[in-house]
Amino acid sequence: MKRRAFLQLAVATPVVLWTGLHIGATLRRPSLQALTNYLERLPLAQLQAQGDWSLTEIFQHCAQSVRYSRVGYPESRSRLFQLTLGSTALAAFSAANKMQHPLNEPLPGAPQLRATVPVDVAHAELISELEQFMQWQGPLAPHFAYGRLSKAQYYNAHWLHLQDHLQEITLV
Repeated sequence: MKRRAFLQLAVATPVVLWTGLHIGATLRRPSLQALTNYLERLPLAQLQAQGDWSLTEIFQHCAQSVRYSRVGYPESRSRLFQLTLGSTALAAFSAANKMQHPLNEPLPGAPQLRATVPVDVAHAELISELEQFMQWQGPLAPHFAYGRLSKAQYYNAHWLHLQDHLQEITLV
């Protein structure tokens, strides 16, 4: 009987932990409005990108990510990936309240970022996409890596994604 209880506990523990991480990610809802307000106050002429991408490319990439949550991503990982590694990664990012991903990796199938787009245009596009997302009442598209997300989960994913990219922007 003790062996049976041990086996049940061994199976149940990871399931409970995994479920708890996902519920925690859903309940945390950072303020995209506060982030939008922050972006609106950025002194664009005094900013510099520190990574592989320019300011305009960072803003374009982030705008693409927010837009695709409404209209659909051009390409997606397999459903198996989304249900396992993808959703687990989002839960881990959410639990840590920090995302770490390759900051020069384009979204799969997305149009190439254009270095010639003026920074103020890309910046305005990002703010517009965030505002449209916050007002969006329709169905949301599955995330290319994380799969189906509620609006609260998307709020969290977008907030974490933007925070990760904003760390490459400095004031000069």
